[in-house]
Amino acid sequence: MSPHRRWLLLCVLMLALAACGRRNEEPTPSAAPAPAIDVPHLSKPQETNPDLTRLMVPSIQLETPIVALGWHPARNEAGQIFSEWDVADNAAGWHKNSALPGQGGNVVLSGHNNIRGAVFRELDRLKKGDEAIVWYGNRKYTYIVERVMIVPEKYASPEQRAENAAWIGPFRDDRLTLVSCWPRDDNSHRIIVVAHPADGSPSSQASSSK
Repeated sequence: MSPHRRWLLLCVLMLALAACGRRNEEPTPSAAPAPAIDVPHLSKPQETNPDLTRLMVPSIQLETPIVALGWHPARNEAGQIFSEWDVADNAAGWHKNSALPGQGGNVVLSGHNNIRGAVFRELDRLKKGDEAIVWYGNRKYTYIVERVMIVPEKYASPEQRAENAAWIGPFRDDRLTLVSCWPRDDNSHRIIVVAHPADGSPSSQASSSK
């Protein structure tokens, strides 16, 4: 399997599972989309502390800590082993195989929409031009929302899921992608928010300011 296909399959599975759960506090079954996709088992990423600490989106009164997320091996009902993403509770989760602010590439953050803090519950209120601010080390990185997309996932075709997953894959330009489930009382769709740097460079501010 080529590295590109392996990356895409991992993204498809991540988008299908990340940040989603049922409103009764029970997590979505991990095997949901996996039997239909030949998902590779990947080794668990090394633990890192990227010093990526906080996300703030003023227009929806969102301020939440950021924690690093990796994945773990899981087994579906057919006995197949695949890689399942960890999910952050009461925080936004930074995907360890995505970029870091200011380094070029796609910074991917996911969060729950209706359980365990529901930090991304209000993403559907975002509009083009809204700010999203990420603290990395002692610097503040400001991004401007350019696209807010709601795409089908639960009953989507493999082609549609692959198209959805491409948004959380690697990009050459510097961008921030926020992803969660949608709507607020279900997990049938995904909401994907794409933002780009406000001025192409970070502003120095103490991250300790609240």
